[in-house]
Amino acid sequence: MEFEEYYKSLGLETYPFSVYTAESETEKGDSIYKKPQNYSVIDEGIKSSSIIISGERGTGKTALNLDISRRKKTVGTLLVKIEEFSKLEESYTPERLYEFLIESIAGEFFHAMSFNPASLWKYNKDERIDLSMYLHRFVKSSTKAQLTEQIKKIQNGLLKRTAIGLYNTTRVALNYGLKAATKVASDALTKHFSALPEFDSGDSEYFKKLESEVDESFTDEERSFFYLSKLCSLIRKSKISEIVVIIDKLDEDPRFKNDSESISNYLEGIASNNKVMVNDLFKVVLFVWSTPFNSIKSNVRTQKLIFQPLSWTPEALKEATGKRLSAFSNKKVNHIEELFSPDGVEVLNDLVAMSNENPRDLWHLIDKSIKSQYEIDHSSKISSQAVSIGIRDFVQQFNYYEYYPRKAKARADSMDVYSYIKHLMKLDSDRFTKNKLNEMAKTGGSTNNYVVAMENMGLIKKTGDKSSQGGVIYMIKDPKVQYAQENGIEVGS
Repeated sequence: MEFEEYYKSLGLETYPFSVYTAESETEKGDSIYKKPQNYSVIDEGIKSSSIIISGERGTGKTALNLDISRRKKTVGTLLVKIEEFSKLEESYTPERLYEFLIESIAGEFFHAMSFNPASLWKYNKDERIDLSMYLHRFVKSSTKAQLTEQIKKIQNGLLKRTAIGLYNTTRVALNYGLKAATKVASDALTKHFSALPEFDSGDSEYFKKLESEVDESFTDEERSFFYLSKLCSLIRKSKISEIVVIIDKLDEDPRFKNDSESISNYLEGIASNNKVMVNDLFKVVLFVWSTPFNSIKSNVRTQKLIFQPLSWTPEALKEATGKRLSAFSNKKVNHIEELFSPDGVEVLNDLVAMSNENPRDLWHLIDKSIKSQYEIDHSSKISSQAVSIGIRDFVQQFNYYEYYPRKAKARADSMDVYSYIKHLMKLDSDRFTKNKLNEMAKTGGSTNNYVVAMENMGLIKKTGDKSSQGGVIYMIKDPKVQYAQENGIEVGS
């Protein structure tokens, strides 16, 4: 029997555990999406202020991002998604951050306006001059190229192209005089956004009005924020009443090489900037990986804006799995228990616990259990034996750097998560004191530093209890490492 025949014998039409990213499953959308427990709090929060949503990798941040994006795509909302940061330098200043936001917001605004360029005529002449400056000075070249392609699709008929040409000629003659009429539009943007005057970056006339509004005492940073504020005010004079900026995938920037410290330093410039996070011009939905965020959380005004961590109970994880199975089986399989034999159901909670409240990890665990069962006996549903093998393989093969990142420029012999796990493997229990760790792992004078490092990275945690000698009792937090320690399984990098 081929593997495809086996999973179809379980009631599945297609295999649900071969893709592990929400971006790759957008066509299924709501059919596989399970809202997190605090969804209503997040949803209400976005209506009134900016929000920071944190979670480990695989806990559903991107799926929630896609859900928010689907719901916020309305006529009255300008949705600005920022998921690419190469144009924002690693050591950016607040001034550069404001310019980066202007570039992103202006690009999205003109993309929206490209479908109805005539609506720009509702602005007065000075405001159209301002908008022309934003279009030509701040919209990135790559965005302009995308806009040009979009405009070509919009202007796909000869009749429409002719009408736009006549429209441009009339506009120039009536609004900008004979001198302007002699100028020929140099690109598709100028032709399409016919309400906006042709822009000459070398002509100081275009900046006179804006500059007259800028206080002479303004610093470069304040001047940049003024331009950002001005843009948002202009946008909100259109039919757009709300600007929502969604920032995600910052930790995936290749420049950081998965280094938590580098990510947190970069993230702090956004999360702790109160002009960005707390204002009445736009709302920010900031998705963050919890590991780097926790190290800067004390510098962020989480009391003044909404902060929500993503987490999953065992029951919610089972429900999310059931919804996924239903979508991939044409509603033939609707509950996770239906994949398991009677003795497999008995150990199902062990499988869910091993996922560490993480949907993506649970998908991997089920995948390994199904494949183990196929090798053992492809005439049966998932058995307890297959679950046991699946868990063991998952623990051994897991990339622990994904959750416990190593410093990008660390020496080859420096301590990392695998080094710490080797020390924890020498314990006789998942609960221990510093003295116990030193006694069994021979960590010597480095014991305290090791414990602090492991606690900071989330590998261990304080239990709240103390030993008979008064020592603080810690416990291994990650169930994968607990399992490895209890069963003597070697975890290799």
